[in-house]
Amino acid sequence: MEQVIYVLGAGSLGLLYATRLARTGKTVCLLVKPSHALALNLGITLREGEADLAKRVFVRVRSEPSSEIKIQQLILATKAGQAAKALKNWQACLTDDAEILMLQNGMGSQAEVADLLTPQQTLLAASVTEGAYLEKPGAVVHAGKGKTQLGRWSGAAKNAAARWTSRLTIAGLIAEVVEPIRPVLWHKLAVNSVINPLTAVNGIENGALASREYKPQVEALCAELLQVFKRLGIEEPEGGLVNRVEQVILSTAANRSSMLQDITAGKKTEIDYITGTLLKAAKALKLELKTHQTLYSAVKEAEQRE
Repeated sequence: MEQVIYVLGAGSLGLLYATRLARTGKTVCLLVKPSHALALNLGITLREGEADLAKRVFVRVRSEPSSEIKIQQLILATKAGQAAKALKNWQACLTDDAEILMLQNGMGSQAEVADLLTPQQTLLAASVTEGAYLEKPGAVVHAGKGKTQLGRWSGAAKNAAARWTSRLTIAGLIAEVVEPIRPVLWHKLAVNSVINPLTAVNGIENGALASREYKPQVEALCAELLQVFKRLGIEEPEGGLVNRVEQVILSTAANRSSMLQDITAGKKTEIDYITGTLLKAAKALKLELKTHQTLYSAVKEAEQRE
C-alpha cells in the first residue's frame, strides 16, 4: 500500500511541512476545508526566505473523509483550539496504528487529541521554532530556519519519534527527538506567554520588547512562571528563563507574533492554550499570577473588540 503523509491544516506550518516533504518525493495529501480545496489543487507556492523566488509544489488535496482514505501518518497543523475538532472530522480514517504529530502552540490541545485516540494509536507533540507565514492562501514563506523538537506524548509506538525525525531531516528541516517532551513544551509555552500577549495587547513587533519600557513586565512575567516551574519540578531553560525570552525577542525582532496577527485580523487567539493553561496550572497549585492574569484579561478584551 502506498505510504501517504497526511497534513491536516493549511496554515503556514502545515504548508511548510507539506511542501518540504513533497519535494523529497513523498506522497503528501492536505486535508482541508472544502472552501480551500480548489485553490490548493492548483499547487502551493513556497519561498525559502523573503528574497527567494517562489517555487510551485503539487500535493494531493482532500476535503471530505471517505472509506478509501487510510491515515497512518498525520501531521496535525491547525490552531490549538481547532485541533481536536478538526481531527474528529477525520477520526474514522485513522488506521489502528496511526501516528499523529502535533505542531500546536501551547499546551492543552495535546490532551484533548489524546482523548480521541486508542492506546494503539501514537500521539507525538512538537515544539516548533520555524518562522513561516502565509503571503496569501496557498503561498507560504519560510522566513526563518528553526528547529522541531518532538517526542511521544501517548500511545504504543516507542520508535515513532525517531521515524518522524528522520522524515523531517530528509526534508531539510532540523529535527530532534526529546523525551520526555513535556518540559520542552513548558519552556516554549513560557516564552510564548511573555512575548505573544505583550505584543498583541500593545500592537508591537517582538523586538520592541527589548526596550526599557517593557523590561519590568518581561521580568515580572518570568518571575511568576518560575514559581510554577519550581512547584511542577521543571528546570529552567539553559541560561535561565529571562535570558531565553530575551534571546527569542532579539532573534525574532522583526516578527509580528501570531497572537498580534490574530487580533489584527479579528480572529480568536490561542491565549487559552498558552496563558490559559498556565493560569489553570497555577490555580491547581494555589499560586496567584497577577501579571499573567492581567495580560490574559487584556487579550480577551481585545478579542471582543476585534
